[in-house]
Amino acid sequence: MVYLKNSNRIKMEDFIYQLAKEILSDLRLDKMLINISEKIKNYIGAERASLFIYDQEHNTLNSVVILADSKTLKNVQIPVTKESIAGYTAISGKILNIKNVHDFDELYRIDRQLRYHSPWLYIPEVKTESMISVPITKDGKILGVFQAINKKGGFTKEDEKKLKKLVPLIAIALDRALSLNQLEMLRSIERTILDNVMEGIALIDLNFRIKEVNSSFIEMLGFRFSENELKNRNIFELIPSLKYYEKNFNFVIDNNISEEIPMEIIRIKVIPINWECLHRKDIKYLALIFNFPR
Repeated sequence: MVYLKNSNRIKMEDFIYQLAKEILSDLRLDKMLINISEKIKNYIGAERASLFIYDQEHNTLNSVVILADSKTLKNVQIPVTKESIAGYTAISGKILNIKNVHDFDELYRIDRQLRYHSPWLYIPEVKTESMISVPITKDGKILGVFQAINKKGGFTKEDEKKLKKLVPLIAIALDRALSLNQLEMLRSIERTILDNVMEGIALIDLNFRIKEVNSSFIEMLGFRFSENELKNRNIFELIPSLKYYEKNFNFVIDNNISEEIPMEIIRIKVIPINWECLHRKDIKYLALIFNFPR
């Protein structure tokens, strides 16, 4: 096991400045998670570290870890439950400073459900012993969890104090990066449907509930509903004849390709909207473009 030399000679104020510069240098979410983790890891003298972001929709903690070759990135997803150290940290909002993650009695004293589940299990060369796990919160909301492992002699109360001081900066960075990621998704949506703005457009989620519509879609429905009245309505309940084509919608989701549905007087194009996050392309929405006679 390789332990890194602690950088105690760097003053806390200087380190915060360095970390802020690192964050501002690249706000892409995957890069930022790695940059923050690496910087803090070296500062507190840990062998490895990882910063997780909280996905409220799926109730998971997501991150990327660098594999042994220092080039390959692996996506990691941990359910937010008391059965994992990261999950327990997110739920409890408490810092966990664990001397030996394999000591069942130590984990049991924290919570009888607590078990060891680590992103570093994917890296055979890494054997986890000590761990510090810190909740990242902003305005009372959980944004993520920071974890570091394997400090020689274990993590100290001083390490806990340092990480507490860093939480506000990390929280701001995560919040900003997530907002920029959301903005990129919206720009992607805009680019996808830009050439079709004169047609009726409905944006639906994977449960087929309407999230956004344009004015042409409202006109197509005969102005019977306002935009707010349409939001979160099931598209098949709103337009029952579409239910017959549900298999076409599922084909788009499963294969990540567009599909055109010819109906009696309307042609509907179903387009998957991709949002790239942590080296994955997750279909978050479907854009329905209605070509109807005027």
